[in-house]
Amino acid sequence: MYKWFALFCFLPAIAHARYYPAKGPFPMRTQHPVYLQMVQLTPAKAEVLPTGNFEVRVDSSYSNLYERQTDGVNAINLDMELWYLNWVATYGLLPNLEVGLELPLIHFGTGFLDSFIQNYHNAFGFPNGGRDQVQNGLFTYRITRRGNVVYQVPSAVAVGLSDISLFGKYQFLDETDVRPAFASRLVLKFPTGNSVDGLGSGNVGVGVGLAAQKSYKRLHGYVNLNYLADLGNDSLAGLMKKHAFDFALAGEVSISKKVAAIVQLSGGTARLKGLGLTEWESMPLDFVVGARGEMKNFFWQAAFSEDLRAIGPSVDFTVLMSVGMRFPLPGQLYQGDFWGSVKKEYLPRRFVPPQIL
Repeated sequence: MYKWFALFCFLPAIAHARYYPAKGPFPMRTQHPVYLQMVQLTPAKAEVLPTGNFEVRVDSSYSNLYERQTDGVNAINLDMELWYLNWVATYGLLPNLEVGLELPLIHFGTGFLDSFIQNYHNAFGFPNGGRDQVQNGLFTYRITRRGNVVYQVPSAVAVGLSDISLFGKYQFLDETDVRPAFASRLVLKFPTGNSVDGLGSGNVGVGVGLAAQKSYKRLHGYVNLNYLADLGNDSLAGLMKKHAFDFALAGEVSISKKVAAIVQLSGGTARLKGLGLTEWESMPLDFVVGARGEMKNFFWQAAFSEDLRAIGPSVDFTVLMSVGMRFPLPGQLYQGDFWGSVKKEYLPRRFVPPQIL
């Protein structure tokens, strides 16, 4: 009896020393305004919601962008701040299968961060890319090819609906002591955004991907690899690639059961072509750092993204703020705490506290 009593008393301490729930990578995408018209699979962990569970969240990504380049014939002129507000709902449909909906809104504007970004770049010795040569607080969204303007959003857009997406994720392998968890992913994008205002492409897009994750005590790692196919915006015919690959790598350290620090690298093959300009045709590459936390069924995320290359479509500066709620089935254990994070082979589906004999 004393052995069972000692085991029961020390079980919480042993568990907390070994198991730290994985929070997952940041759901950030390339914030270039043309990339936002195309289908994307945001980084995610391999684990899925339990059957019958429901989760809602809102991701707010605010970016400052300045990209100007010309060869005398072709030119891009992008000077703006944009706000991507993504409403996401996810449901655990079947064992190991979740489905969801993304409803994004976009705001284009002159913004207020130009001066701050210049001072930030100057303080750390980062190149300003010519933004100090133009007036602050401008809005420009114009693409020129062979001397003709082929695409232009003439004025800032207050808030508009972008392209809605449906997605699914199937976890086909659980994590073990030696093997990562693996999941396949699918996304379908529908042309609900107005392509004239830069809110959507006007065409459908599809993406498939693979997600993997592995944990060791307080450390967690994530890998996302995706293939994306999009018909693109008809106004930019010949300037957008229909096929692309992208990736995300993330490392997480659990500061506590409830809070984790995360670093992330996201990038992919170039999705734009036809102008011969490096700002347009280079690959995107973003470095992200931030934290994620949770309080019972409420969770939050805060992150900062910086482009790793002075040239290319990655935007200069993005801040992500995200909040969400989980709605487990009545009587079901919360999946983010200790018991919900234990590997399945170690824990029965319904935990029953041990009885002291």
